[in-house]
Amino acid sequence: MPASFKVFHIPVRKTDTIVADFGESAMGRVACIDSGFWWIIFLRAYTKSTGDLTLAETPKCQKGMRLILSLCLSEGFDTFPTLLCADCCSMID
Repeated sequence: MPASFKVFHIPVRKTDTIVADFGESAMGRVACIDSGFWWIIFLRAYTKSTGDLTLAETPKCQKGMRLILSLCLSEGFDTFPTLLCADCCSMID
């Protein structure tokens, strides 16, 4: 799951390209743990604003949401060091 995205402008073609960042640009190349939570929030905002449920109903999307929720609802999740720090301030270098 991407932690962020980069937008590259290609002046020759006069286009922009979006490239997913899976932690390569993060400090120590460790992706933020909270990026998974934002995907669910953005997906909800997208479906509410567009009324389009096709993305949210795909098997891959459903599986991703189940994995994220099973992680955050698992016993002991509240004691992970990354959860105790806001916005990726706890990075392993």
